[in-house]
Amino acid sequence: MTAAQAQAWGGKTTPDLEEDDLRYFCQIIEERAGIVLKPAKHDLVKTRLRSRVTANGLSSYGDYRQHLQSLAKNDPEWQIFTNLLTTNKTDFFREPKHFEYLVHDILPAWLKTSQKTFKVWSAASSTGEEAYTLAMVLGRYLPKDRDFKILATDIDTSVVEAAQNAVYSISKRSEIPTEYQQSCIDIGKGEARGWFRIKPHLKEKTVFKTHNLIERTAPDEGIFDLVLCRNVLIYFGADNIDFVQKKIYSTVKPGGHFFIGHSESLQGLKHNWKPVGPSIFRKGS
Repeated sequence: MTAAQAQAWGGKTTPDLEEDDLRYFCQIIEERAGIVLKPAKHDLVKTRLRSRVTANGLSSYGDYRQHLQSLAKNDPEWQIFTNLLTTNKTDFFREPKHFEYLVHDILPAWLKTSQKTFKVWSAASSTGEEAYTLAMVLGRYLPKDRDFKILATDIDTSVVEAAQNAVYSISKRSEIPTEYQQSCIDIGKGEARGWFRIKPHLKEKTVFKTHNLIERTAPDEGIFDLVLCRNVLIYFGADNIDFVQKKIYSTVKPGGHFFIGHSESLQGLKHNWKPVGPSIFRKGS
């Protein structure tokens, strides 16, 4: 980098991201997290990694690439890199048809069994809105003699931490149907004005952990009544989609269900799921 370029960098003008460096960053995030960054996302790579170039006192993306290559696999910088290149768009009650199916089809059938605890895995939980939506719905529709537990996981450590906090901007309150608000959230007052929190009786039913979907490890075999992995597979290549659906299949009880995003599909894959609705699958008994 020339002196003029360095001065421009200090003046907040981003240096060029060379093609070789871009390919490297895209390759590494796919290897680490399964995420395929298509050309439309290449500007995102440049924008988000800029902070790490400056934070490490470097002058170019090429220098940052060399810095990463010099690090051990467990160095904290790798997690920061991964966090920066993951997508965390989510809302409360997103894709509401899934929650309607849970209420009208899955829960009535489950309540006819002798099971006492309905177990759910939110397999890409982001900042927690999906997991807490599940807690709201299950808390409302399960009788007092039945319980529920929710495991919520994400590869991004920063969003897992935010989800554990269970505090959200008041602007997101409108995403939660009115009939849930009084029993499920507390509105902040005083210094907490402008925020709301998930009520403790729902928060305590939800455990957040860091987990990488493309790793071979899974929470457990055959323990979940429902797994949601929504709006994540859209970022994966075919091989990783196949790997993840098989991994999730192993974690679901016979008769349990699997939700993917409405824009996602298992078409073209050989799988053992039975389609029972739009983006809804069931494991055979």
